Amino acid sequence: MMQSGKLASRFNLWGIFALALVIRWGAFYFFYFVYKTPGGGTLSPLASEVYELLARELLGTRSLQMGLFAYRPPLLPMFIALVYTLTGTQNPLVATFAYTFVSAAACLPAYAIARELGAEEKWAMLAALLTAIDPASVVGGISLLGETMANFFIAAALLFLARLLKKHKLRDVIACAACIVLASLARPNAIYFAIVVAALIVVFVPRWPVKAAVFLSVFVLGVLPWYVRNYAYHNLFTFATTSDFNQLFYKAVSVEAWATGRSPDDVQTDFAYELDQRLGVAGPRDTYDYNSIWRHLVPSDPQAARIMRQMAVRVYLAHPLTYVVLIPVTLVKLLALSDPLKVFGSLKWFELAFNMGFYSLAAVGGVIYWKRRAWISLAITLLPIVYFLAVPVVSGGIQDTRARTNVTVCFAIMAAEGIGGLWGKRRERK
Repeated sequence: MMQSGKLASRFNLWGIFALALVIRWGAFYFFYFVYKTPGGGTLSPLASEVYELLARELLGTRSLQMGLFAYRPPLLPMFIALVYTLTGTQNPLVATFAYTFVSAAACLPAYAIARELGAEEKWAMLAALLTAIDPASVVGGISLLGETMANFFIAAALLFLARLLKKHKLRDVIACAACIVLASLARPNAIYFAIVVAALIVVFVPRWPVKAAVFLSVFVLGVLPWYVRNYAYHNLFTFATTSDFNQLFYKAVSVEAWATGRSPDDVQTDFAYELDQRLGVAGPRDTYDYNSIWRHLVPSDPQAARIMRQMAVRVYLAHPLTYVVLIPVTLVKLLALSDPLKVFGSLKWFELAFNMGFYSLAAVGGVIYWKRRAWISLAITLLPIVYFLAVPVVSGGIQDTRARTNVTVCFAIMAAEGIGGLWGKRRERK
């Protein structure tokens, strides 16, 4: 009987995975073969052309020398290059279709994490289902962007972290560290999550010094080669240039524009010119426009990163109230709507309604964890949410629900717990 129950459970889980695929394939077909833009054209899966460009660079030169690799780490370009090699084509739609499998697969660790945290079978299945049907994850999973791949490895890292905090096995330490490395190589915003994990090891794991040392060693050995690569090619000892660029040309620009009423394009133009002035490479002022910022994606001068941070901090200190006011504004953008769905009236309202219910039920689940004193469950779900939402709030960059998909599994597990708690109370009243 137990064996048949396990088989039924696996069948149901793979059914949810199949549903996730079907939903993404439907969205893929609609966006790229049915929908027409106002100009009569079709959409491109290349929401960011950088990843596909880097994939072609890998196939053409078999090297990681191209400057943009310092801005975008290599895991997604490697995936695209692998798909191109296996299929014998270089059609981005083929790579995008293959990518839907990665997006759909996030429901599998969602189920496993929920079970590891003690959820009943049906509520763990519900967590997987919520992950599978989340509109932001569906839309994000049909374009070639790093979040989808990072989301899978973040979820896998949380699964091994849950096992580590409960069972204290060294293999889970190694697996968790490896998954965070892979998540960082897909999207660099995951890199400092290793500090959060190390802190949790200290708090929850007996004889933590050995486990923490092994975790940090595996993590450092995993990310160090990319630091070395960026230093060797660009004289920049950094994992990715994304952070400093976003701090100045997105976050600081937003604060300055809100505080002064100037257009963001004008502010970006001024910042690009000032940065070149301070580096001693400025051209005539009338040759600059808002597109001038892109020359600083990968700075040619190692002093540029330091100057960008200084300029950003100067703006924050000049307008502290605006900086604070923009925090809830940014959070609303991160949690409310996906940019691709904003032009579709019915889909836009469906996503908004879904998200409001999603977060409300997750809040109920968080309260249930708190009342139960289920500190490990809170650590596995709430802390990643706080971390991965704080990164775009602090640094700028992504300003829609694509950023939230990093922790869709966490919201889904908490929401399923919330639904389970409400269901249990309803049955008690009867």
